[in-house]
Amino acid sequence: MTDVEPACIPNMTSVMERSIPRVREDIAYTRSFKELIHTIDLIQQSRLPVLLIGEAGSGKNQSIFCLASGLRRPVIRINCSGDLRTSSLLGRMSPTEEGHFRWQDGMITQAIRDGYWLVLDEINALEADVLFSLHGLIDEGRISVANNSEIIDAHPDFRLFATMNPSRYFATKPLNQALMDRMAVVEVEFDPEIDAHLLRRLSLPRDDEAGFLKLVESIRDACKDGQISQNFGHRTMDNVTQLAPLFGLDRALDIAFTSKLEEVEKAAVKTMIYDFTRKLTR
Repeated sequence: MTDVEPACIPNMTSVMERSIPRVREDIAYTRSFKELIHTIDLIQQSRLPVLLIGEAGSGKNQSIFCLASGLRRPVIRINCSGDLRTSSLLGRMSPTEEGHFRWQDGMITQAIRDGYWLVLDEINALEADVLFSLHGLIDEGRISVANNSEIIDAHPDFRLFATMNPSRYFATKPLNQALMDRMAVVEVEFDPEIDAHLLRRLSLPRDDEAGFLKLVESIRDACKDGQISQNFGHRTMDNVTQLAPLFGLDRALDIAFTSKLEEVEKAAVKTMIYDFTRKLTR
């Protein structure tokens, strides 16, 4: 028998290894963030699907990625708010070079079959037929693929995670109650300790730092009250602190946040920022 060269054998392990999230070394593992990761870990150990509900930029996906990285679990993340077709999610019959047809898994069915952690980001943006297919997956640990006349049993390592913004967000669809009842729901809040950790990069005087944190809180309150459509999340704070040394704090705020607002919202936010910057320590 002729030995087969290892390079000729598809290495599924190496593919999955590359799907393990890479977490930045400067992540702030605050008390609240560690508690959130621990909560998610306990739920996934029970094999219940996890639904994280929180503001944009509050760390929903990051908490899952940090846990997956620590446990060395590969992740497939799907941004459900994009232009997705059911075939790209669940799979389709695909023509071969020989003129035949073969089944090609979609991202969801690949995760189920091979044991990935599946993260459905903004799950409530998915089409109803895809959402309905998740009911059987959660209840029975298997999914039925109509186009392939196949029932796929979930790999023992497969886990389902989902995220969504609060229902008050503009153009946000509510998640159907039947699916929500099948999931463990965890609410994610902004973490003031993470804000402070990121802001310390700028080495501002203490009074200026306190004023900036108050500014961020005011912007978030305005978003909660429906006065502005974009929130000032931890991701935005991260961007501001990276841009400020290059452009100054005023310009960094404009690039990272204010310029993304609707025209009618910019004036109010710029007034808030002006009130803060004119009080900066000179």
